[in-house]
Amino acid sequence: MQQRRVTKRQKELLRFVYKFFADSGYPPSFEEIKDKLEISSNQAVIDHLKSLENKGLVKREPGDARGLAITKLGYAAIEKPPLVNIVGVTAAGPAIEAIAQNEWMTLSNGYKKYDNVFVVQVSGNSMIEANIYDGDSVLIKDQREYKSGDIVLARIGDDVTLKTFIAKDGQTYLKPENPACRIIAITEDTYFLGKMIANLGKR
Repeated sequence: MQQRRVTKRQKELLRFVYKFFADSGYPPSFEEIKDKLEISSNQAVIDHLKSLENKGLVKREPGDARGLAITKLGYAAIEKPPLVNIVGVTAAGPAIEAIAQNEWMTLSNGYKKYDNVFVVQVSGNSMIEANIYDGDSVLIKDQREYKSGDIVLARIGDDVTLKTFIAKDGQTYLKPENPACRIIAITEDTYFLGKMIANLGKR
């Protein structure tokens, strides 16, 4: 089916949402969209967003005034590189408490194919033999299946860490890529948040 035409006004709205994300780290509210684009009411904003959603240009979370995300089609419509959320700092060392951030960054063309991705910044040196260093930003893909050898972002209780997942001889554990660091046992408190698919290096 041929993609429906994106109007000038819809592109204007998309560009505003994109810039707001990039500058603020979160999507604009109905009120902010209404004021910036001089739309008559919040209901009119909702109608505009619904039209964008029907064309596959954005995704919305019902009941959340800031529950808005631009899709691949939306990025293409305004010829902008995808934005990916930097969710915080993770340990490449002992697990540390996650540090929440509100930042977004653009992805280069080589990573446009990925959906459900986010970025975390690495703290520590337990993954240096995998060429992951303190201060690097790594791209994480949210998924549900993992195999031995995957580098995973794992939550252990309230803490997070980046390690290699090992499943071998009936045992599973998280392995650091630094012989000076300890293996971490996988317990009922361990939950995988995603798999590392790229090291983006220092920002």
